[in-house]
Order: sequence, then structure tokens, then C-alpha cells
Amino acid sequence: MTIRPFLGNHIAVALTALTLSWSALPVYAEDTVSRTGCPEDATDCVEHENITLIRDFVAEVVNGGNIDAIPDYWHDDMVWRGGSLGEYHGIEAYMDFVRATAGTAFTDMYLEIDEIHAIGDDLVIDRFTNSGMNSASFMSYETTNRRAQWDGMAFYRIRDGKITEAWFAEDILSIFFQLELLEQ
Repeated sequence: MTIRPFLGNHIAVALTALTLSWSALPVYAEDTVSRTGCPEDATDCVEHENITLIRDFVAEVVNGGNIDAIPDYWHDDMVWRGGSLGEYHGIEAYMDFVRATAGTAFTDMYLEIDEIHAIGDDLVIDRFTNSGMNSASFMSYETTNRRAQWDGMAFYRIRDGKITEAWFAEDILSIFFQLELLEQ
């Protein structure tokens, strides 16, 4: 297998995180909610507002392509940490990153939230499947015009109804194999 040096340990860290069993995450009985944001046995529950925030962000920005709506969901002084995809401080830097990836490198990007939980009043975690057509340069590699699908996990810190920090672990190595950018 050939891996460019700049990927370094970031792939190993991301893959290690992704191999952790979702069920191995700590359970906070009274603070954790189900995939819908409600306790499993609830019949009259409203989805947790932080889960709604994340679902709305994914629907409007990631899947809907409305990058200009990012300030509606993120604080100006936000931080996005994406391992080998980089770290972005501030809303403008993050918007530039999203334009370069979801808006260009992978057209028709679609993120499906497979599982989502709110923990306390300020944390949302989710497990997702992402996909898209590689239609422009990605991480300095040339366009392949191939489709890729990969798994990931995200942790969102929320304050005053907006996201302040996010940590993403995505299976970037899988993308490279699917786009035939690496030899197996």
C-alpha cells in the first residue's frame, strides 16, 4: 500500500476511533436519549433541541448545499477538528473548507445520520454514513470521477443554540481505496 507522507498518523488515529464499537461509548442513563432524541419508551416526547440543531444543519448545509447558512448553526469563534482533513478556527475558515470539499471535491454529497444521541445540555454525538461523487481535487489528489461511501463519527459541543466545537473521525482510507488513489 502506498500512502503519501502528509497523511501520517492521522489515518491510524481515525481508523482506531472508527473501529471502536459504538456500544463501547459510555452510557449516561438519564442524560442519553435514543436515535429520535427521546427515551425509548416515551410516547409524547419532543426531540432534544440539540439533536434538532444537528439534523437541521446536516439537512440544510451538508445535504442541501446551502453553505451560506453555516452561520445559522455555528458560532463565529467555532473550531472544527477533522483529523487528516484539518482543523479550522472561525466561521470563515470553516466555510472555505466546506466549499472546497462538499461543494467541490464531492458533488452530490449526502450524509445519513445512522445514530444520534444528546448527552447533557451541551454535547451531541452521531455515527453517520457519507457519500459523494469525486468531481474535483481531494487532498491534493487529482479528480477521479468515482463515487465513494464512508463511515464516520462526530462529536458536537453546543452553546446558546449553536455549535461551538466539533470533532470528526471519518474513514478517509476507505475513500482513497474506493477512488483508487491507493494501491492495495
